[in-house]
Amino acid sequence: MPTPQQHESLISRIGNIIVRFWEKYYQHPKRRQEIAALTSPFVHTTDGGLRFKIDPAQYIDKIIFVEGLYEKRFLSFMKKVLPGNSVILDIGANTGNHAIYLSGGASQIHCFEPNPETFERLVENIGLNGIQNIQCHQLGLGNQNSIASFQVNLDGNLGNSGYVSDTAAQPKNTKIIQLPIKRGDELMEQLDLKAIHFIKIDVEGLEPVTLDGLRQTIAKHRPIVAFEFHGQHAKKDDFPSISSTLPGYVFAEICFAPENDGLMGKLKWWLRHGEAPELHQIEVPEPRTYENIIAIPTTNFLTLNGLDLKPPRKPLTA
Repeated sequence: MPTPQQHESLISRIGNIIVRFWEKYYQHPKRRQEIAALTSPFVHTTDGGLRFKIDPAQYIDKIIFVEGLYEKRFLSFMKKVLPGNSVILDIGANTGNHAIYLSGGASQIHCFEPNPETFERLVENIGLNGIQNIQCHQLGLGNQNSIASFQVNLDGNLGNSGYVSDTAAQPKNTKIIQLPIKRGDELMEQLDLKAIHFIKIDVEGLEPVTLDGLRQTIAKHRPIVAFEFHGQHAKKDDFPSISSTLPGYVFAEICFAPENDGLMGKLKWWLRHGEAPELHQIEVPEPRTYENIIAIPTTNFLTLNGLDLKPPRKPLTA
């Protein structure tokens, strides 16, 4: 016979499914229509009480307005599993979506964002929320100190901006500016952080270089690390380069109900898992985009959070 706790869990999951359907088929379409009719930036308060300056022309801003946060499920998961009073590095902080949400459970967050326009919006959003535990740094992190070419995306997604080589072809709707890069380990020594619990990296393909510059920091603090990986565009040695900077770590994909799964498949997932994801181990990445790979320094992380590591996920068919 199910325990009262199991009944409560099932009731909670059914409630979450009802909320999801209401959001998917009513709230989100309504909000998409609303923002499609807007052209000027405005201050928006999310259902969770967070405030953002929204630019209707920007991709991530649209998602924040419609869904309340960008990568909402991932952030909710990380907030649950990170220890209280965490110290966090947000490398490629964009306009502050991740840092602002996680700031409520952190003691310190250090944001790194080199793009002047994006940095200005990051600082503004932090100010709108009256947050005191986030420190912003207008630079990129790499494996050497330099001034490098930075390609700014002008096509409605500032998050796709990033450092490029001087010989790279320049796509349309971009501009090139020169911005600083600081070797990560050197800057961490200057900041003199007593602990680092979580590093989130979103640097548009330069993850191997960023992590290479943080080797000493990672070896000292053994933080959880989360990063994007575009397997379909990666070079053969990109993932081995990343894993070499994280010796002893286990890599996993955070899997929620697949977007291309049918309605019944999603219902089964939500009833079985609720809001919790599965963690599937990654040994050799597939040639596709991984939105968030999580690198785990110890199996204690899994045990403490009641998680298990499943075998690599079977490739999804189109």
